[in-house]
Amino acid sequence: MKIRLKNVRTVLVTIGLIGVLLFASPTISLLVKTPSGLKFSELYVLGPNHTFGNLPFNIVADVNYSVYLGVVNQMGSSCYYRSYVKIGNETGSLPNATLGTPSSLPALYEYNSLLVDGETWETPLTFEVNGLSFSGGISSIAGVTINGLEFPVNLTSAWDSKNSGYYYYLLVELWLFNSELDIPQYDNRYVSLFLNMTQ
Repeated sequence: MKIRLKNVRTVLVTIGLIGVLLFASPTISLLVKTPSGLKFSELYVLGPNHTFGNLPFNIVADVNYSVYLGVVNQMGSSCYYRSYVKIGNETGSLPNATLGTPSSLPALYEYNSLLVDGETWETPLTFEVNGLSFSGGISSIAGVTINGLEFPVNLTSAWDSKNSGYYYYLLVELWLFNSELDIPQYDNRYVSLFLNMTQ
């Protein structure tokens, strides 16, 4: 008899606890937020044929090069993005992915886009190198034209004998608007095109 009574008590206690949990589950769900999936943004650059092929690499002066810049919102809500276009040489700083800090290079051009969750935004990005010269193993760029607007840059690059070229890079950083702080913040996403200046 005692064994049966003990088993009945265990079953009743178990049923009671399950009932309490079921009754309390709506309240618990308000307090405890379960993960609803990975939230992230995407930034990409495609070549003129909307592929990863044919991206500009060997660059000559006064020629207009074109790529497509794209942003994808997978953040779970609408987001306001800002994309900064920068240009640098081998001594310029790239963003630090470990620290989540942007490049210290000045922004030359910016794109703004408002995307709902799941939306993709894409636009042409054209650029042209101006005032390109070579002397004594050094190349110099006086300026760059981005989407028809000219910017002075005054950058130089030494001949890279290991990789046989004068290397620069065109950098695009993705920033996300923080509505609580009312400022854009670097989203730890960037793409860069490495460019070899040629005659």
